[in-house]
Amino acid sequence: MQMLRDYFKGFGEISTGDMDFLVNRCTERTLLKGEKLIRPHQRVDSIYFIASGFLHYFSYNEFGERVTLKVISPNHCWTIMDSFFHQRATSDECQALTNVSYCELKRSDYTAVKLHNKDLANFIQTVTEYILSSKVVEENKKSKMSVEERYLDLLQYHPDMVQQVPVNIIASYIGTSRETLHRIRRKLTAA
Repeated sequence: MQMLRDYFKGFGEISTGDMDFLVNRCTERTLLKGEKLIRPHQRVDSIYFIASGFLHYFSYNEFGERVTLKVISPNHCWTIMDSFFHQRATSDECQALTNVSYCELKRSDYTAVKLHNKDLANFIQTVTEYILSSKVVEENKKSKMSVEERYLDLLQYHPDMVQQVPVNIIASYIGTSRETLHRIRRKLTAA
């Protein structure tokens, strides 16, 4: 739970009592490689902090092809916002690409944290807004980059992801085919 405490400290100072209250509402869990965290038609009832491992958040297009929406890496909080806040079933899925250790904050605990006191309510709102805004920033950044630039960005900022996540998922994540990603990798190796 120390990693979770350190993550929360990045959002500003809160009292030791408030930090303990928040962290104690989170439950440590694990997923084995291949296990599902979220299934289609499920209502997402938690916010997750990924301590180690990688998750594959994906959906299917109209042709039945799996489309990677995000690869969630360690030291990140994540949820399917629309499903969590509006309690709607999601058509998306989330599966462990590796063994994953995570902390889970259930909706009831999220509500308890918000009701505990004003400082903690403001703090958890800041964390929630960060999760949402980071998604927008990431999509905006990706939209301005070529496929090769997206891959280079992954190599620079997430080399462990490139090493541990299957090539077909990396390709889908950066918006290309496996074959095109292989060409990019060959080109970079030759350079």
